[in-house]
Amino acid sequence: MKIELPDEIKRQIDWRSETSFPYSREVFLEYGQIDTAVRWCKEECCEDWRWQIVDTSSDIRPGRYIFYFDGEKDCCAFTLKWV
Repeated sequence: MKIELPDEIKRQIDWRSETSFPYSREVFLEYGQIDTAVRWCKEECCEDWRWQIVDTSSDIRPGRYIFYFDGEKDCCAFTLKWV
């Protein structure tokens, strides 16, 4: 079922279609590493990207995060750096 939004709401929302972000990568990062990973993406990624917290890290276990990428090169570079 697809929900159709009124035009005035569509203009206010920056959203992407269901076909967006064709590449994704799940990572497990130790406490405090997410800031460094996000900073790396801001500096190194050429195309659009996002990230999601699945499970936060603590001092006794790593956090689980998913990064989404528009570009294959960005996803590959991220994988080489962080996985």
